[in-house]
Amino acid sequence: MKKSFLLLALLAAGCAKMPDDIQAVAVSADPYMAMECPQLSSEKVAAAAELARVEEAQLRAAQQDQAAMAVIHVPVASMRGKDQEAAVASAKGKVDAINQAYAAKGCS
Repeated sequence: MKKSFLLLALLAAGCAKMPDDIQAVAVSADPYMAMECPQLSSEKVAAAAELARVEEAQLRAAQQDQAAMAVIHVPVASMRGKDQEAAVASAKGKVDAINQAYAAKGCS
């Protein structure tokens, strides 16, 4: 019984996280501080689009893992390499860094 519970706990720990549960990694705003407001605006739009794309992929992976865990007790999406946690964390960090530069430069 203990082995079954431990195995189940380990498998559950391998499930893809929901995008909202993923923290941003620290990204320096320094490269963005060298940009002018129009260029920052373009970067901001592109970074937001990339974040939305990877969050959607992560959401699908998390939902697939939840469904698979309920039926077969195996996080199928994560095991197939669909977990985008690192990409979501990186994209969130980039968006934060761009927003920080955008605000510091007084862009609107």
